[in-house]
Amino acid sequence: MADQLPLEIIEKILKNLKPTDRLAASTVCLLWYEASLTMSLWKDVVLTFENSLDDAASVFQRTRKPVQHLKIKEINFSANIPGLFEFWSQISQNLLSLEIHGSYITEANLLSLLLQCQSLESLHFQNCRDTFITGKLFSNDLVLSHIKLAMPNLKKLAFSENSSYFSDALLDRFMALVANLTYLNFSGTTISFHPGINKKFYSKNNGKEETKSSELVLTFDCIMQHIAKHSKTVEHLDFSQTLIDDKACIALSKVAGLKLHSLLLRSCEASSTGISSLCATQSTLTELDISSCGRITDNALNSICSLLPNLQKLSIQNCRAVTDIGISYLSQLCCLWYVNLQGLQHITSLGVENGLLSKRNETLTQINLSNTRVTEETLHQLAKNSPFLTHLNLTSCKMAVSDSSLRVVLNSLLQLRELLLDWCISLTDDGFDTENLMVINPAAEADGKFRDKQLEVPSSKLQGNCTPAEFYSFSGLIHLSVSGCNKLTDRSLQYAFRFRELRHLDLNACLLLTDIGLVALSEQNRGLETLILNYGKFTDEAMTKAISYLSRLKRLSLHGCLNLTNLTLKAIEMYQLRYLSHLNIGHCRLISLEYAFQFQLRMPSIRELDTAGLE
Repeated sequence: MADQLPLEIIEKILKNLKPTDRLAASTVCLLWYEASLTMSLWKDVVLTFENSLDDAASVFQRTRKPVQHLKIKEINFSANIPGLFEFWSQISQNLLSLEIHGSYITEANLLSLLLQCQSLESLHFQNCRDTFITGKLFSNDLVLSHIKLAMPNLKKLAFSENSSYFSDALLDRFMALVANLTYLNFSGTTISFHPGINKKFYSKNNGKEETKSSELVLTFDCIMQHIAKHSKTVEHLDFSQTLIDDKACIALSKVAGLKLHSLLLRSCEASSTGISSLCATQSTLTELDISSCGRITDNALNSICSLLPNLQKLSIQNCRAVTDIGISYLSQLCCLWYVNLQGLQHITSLGVENGLLSKRNETLTQINLSNTRVTEETLHQLAKNSPFLTHLNLTSCKMAVSDSSLRVVLNSLLQLRELLLDWCISLTDDGFDTENLMVINPAAEADGKFRDKQLEVPSSKLQGNCTPAEFYSFSGLIHLSVSGCNKLTDRSLQYAFRFRELRHLDLNACLLLTDIGLVALSEQNRGLETLILNYGKFTDEAMTKAISYLSRLKRLSLHGCLNLTNLTLKAIEMYQLRYLSHLNIGHCRLISLEYAFQFQLRMPSIRELDTAGLE
């Protein structure tokens, strides 16, 4: 039947699937595989090569799947890799973004690779100190001109976590490749902001523009010159985990023609003064991240909320000086759909409710309240006034999360896709029991406003053995984490955890769970890709049964499961979990270290095997 559908219908079906579901569907038959080759279906798929290219090269020589986004991690390009350039010429044709993480690549090899990436738009080097160590990369002007001609569409550059060896000279050369820069990322990279550094490496009488760029240091002045040059096109800047301070922020705010859309300044030295100066000139900002900037106060929030009317995403995680006064200013941001308030110890329910929940807020879809002092009343207001929430983080919100407040959340927020409840230790099975509550569904009235209406449950759903809790369980949760909720029992796994879309489940340290619950969970949630069962009391028999249902597992963590033996590893082999790439069996004392190593040799898909504590 599947091979009789028209190709156009199959393509439409695939477009509505998530990437992992799409990849699985492409294996149904040859016709579905042909449909999956449509270019538009690969725009959100990132292909990752890790540790070695040998297997990847042999596989991709036999496939026609287009690759648009590629990430290379920890691969040594210094030696000759058989078939490398034949393989690269095949996958580089449609390549839009290339990320090189922790890899060493010679200038000759990098040149050969880049010359074939004619559609490349984004180039990212992360922690590539060995590649930059000589300081001479692309020092030949003729080589640079050839690369620029080969990549006419390049507009995004990232140099993150390069703690040494990246310099002004290297930046100049890479910037020469870009005609219209839109994105620049230096997160975690060593940048010199102090004027004394300029005096040391550049003449007092001549600016950097009049002297040869240094191959020993990366200065903020050099970066600023390039930002000023591309001020008409630059939209996104990332200076996270650098020493950028108020003086640098003020200098950035004075760049003529600069109209940023996104500015990331996580873990920086900026204070309210610097942030306010940026807000005064960058009213076009839609995303601002000042997480873990310890000098941010309520004054910064006042400037942000009054001067950035278009702001859609705001993260002030761990800005511990912020109080309820600052949070109350958030009510001015009518476009805000993402807000991160994690770790704000001085805010209370009053500030959150005044800032975000004083009236119906249909724009807000993602909120992080973890490690805050909000109460149950806040969750009630959240469920009432923000009906379209898709992501909710309540980690360690011990005053807010109870069985009754969780039931309100589950029954009201019908579009919830991610729910994090880690270490909400008062939570029990009753929290996931929706039997005694009305399901609230936002429905549009004729006047365009929304009213709370009861969601009618068809009588057919309540016949036989199907309970109201089971009816609710057809919700769209994709990510659920209840790590440390040690009062949960098999009852939740059997009757409440039935989510068609569930891909990630964290049951770390849920000590009352047994084999019965694990088997029921696995049978009812066969799409799981990540499963964390650390410190569970499960046996080999239950794990074998669970593994037989979970053919799509990519990550499995069994850390500290003291009852498991080599039989669990044998079950993984027997049921051929071909997608499994990360397995944690650390401190599973009954599993042999020697057997674990032999198992890894027989399971080439496993890239990371944690065997800590094995003997």
